[in-house]
Amino acid sequence: MRALRPFLAILLLVAAPATAGQRAIYTQPDGQQLLIDVADNGDARIGEAGKSEYGLLLRDGFYIVSNEGGPWRTARISDIAAAIDQVVRPIFGDIFSAGSTRRPPTPFRIEPNGAQAVGGRQGKVYRIFGMDDGKPDQSETFVISEDPALKPIGRAMEQFMHAAMVPAAVFVGPAAADIVAETRAIFALGTPLDAGGRFKLEAVETVDVPASAMKLPAKPDTVAQLVAAMKASRTPPK
Repeated sequence: MRALRPFLAILLLVAAPATAGQRAIYTQPDGQQLLIDVADNGDARIGEAGKSEYGLLLRDGFYIVSNEGGPWRTARISDIAAAIDQVVRPIFGDIFSAGSTRRPPTPFRIEPNGAQAVGGRQGKVYRIFGMDDGKPDQSETFVISEDPALKPIGRAMEQFMHAAMVPAAVFVGPAAADIVAETRAIFALGTPLDAGGRFKLEAVETVDVPASAMKLPAKPDTVAQLVAAMKASRTPPK
C-alpha cells in the first residue's frame, strides 16, 4: 500500500481541475463588471461579465479571443499592431517590444495627490494631465496601489487597455501610439484601484482558476493572416 502512495499523488495532481488564484472585480460607470482572473503561474484572463470576447495574458503576450457569432479566433495584440502598420500606415513601430523607448507626448504629466482606499485596498492618488490634447490643464484622478500581490492584475488591465486602443488606430492614427505610451506610464506606477472612473475596484477574491480558462481556444492568426483579413475588409464590394 505504501508503494501506491506516490502513484496516487501523481494521479491527484494530473486530475486537478483548477489551481488557486485570484479574481479582481471592477465596476464601470454603466454598472458593467470587468473580471480579471489570475492563475498561480501569473497567466490572466480579463473580460466583461457576460461577454464572449475576452483577453488572455500568457507568457508570450496578450491575446484577444473572440467568436463574434462564428468560430473562435485569437490574435496577439502585437501582431494586430504590426498588421495595422502594414495595411494602414506605420503607427506603432516597436512600441510593443521589450526595448521600446517610446515616451508620452510633452503635455502628459503625473502629479501625486495624497492617498485613498478603494475596494478595501490602500492606494496613492495621482492627478494625470494631458490625456486630452485639447485640454492640457485638465486632469483625471487615478488611485494606484503598489501592492506586489496585485501586479498580475495590473499587467492584465494594462494589456486590456492596449487591446482596446490598437484597433482604434485605423481611425485615430499616430495618436494611438501616444495613448499606449501614456497608459504604460500610468501602469508603471502600480495597479489602478480607480482608473479615472472608468474602472473602480470592488473586491479581490481568492478563487479556483481552471487550467482550461487560460488556454487559447484556437490557433492565433499570424501577421500575414491579419494583413490579408484587413485588406479584404477594406475592399469595396463589387
